[in-house]
Amino acid sequence: MASNVASTPAGEGAAVGIPAASPAPSGPSALRRVLGYLSLAVKLALFALVFALAVRNSEPVTLRFFLGREVETSLALALVAALCAGALSGVLAMAGYAFSLRRDAQRARTEAKALQAERDGLRAEYETLRAELAVRPLPTPPAGDGLPGQDANDRQVPHGL
Repeated sequence: MASNVASTPAGEGAAVGIPAASPAPSGPSALRRVLGYLSLAVKLALFALVFALAVRNSEPVTLRFFLGREVETSLALALVAALCAGALSGVLAMAGYAFSLRRDAQRARTEAKALQAERDGLRAEYETLRAELAVRPLPTPPAGDGLPGQDANDRQVPHGL
């Protein structure tokens, strides 16, 4: 009778036909999945609250505009229309600021590229000068302290040295 336990390279027994259990998911992918489920739950709860508010406020209202114009609609639809109008006006109000930020960012990118080109040019010039200095011999120091009228033998040494 054959044994139903196969030997693994590590010498441990494993049942034949039963797949090895994969390790439990951990790390960023598991956290991302949990946060995705949590986000979905919050969105569903918010939708349910808004839907319940719309159902409870479905009675008709009359909206009176200027020049004698009137529209009769449900209160929920009027609230959604006001919300959309407010969001649209907010987007339009921020559009100018967003475009100016985009223009400033493009200007900063252009300036950064110019500064990088200048830096690269200065580095090349530095390397050229460094290579020239490496080839030149070092100057010999002058005899003495370099003071006029004083030789190396005329130096005075302090006592005790």
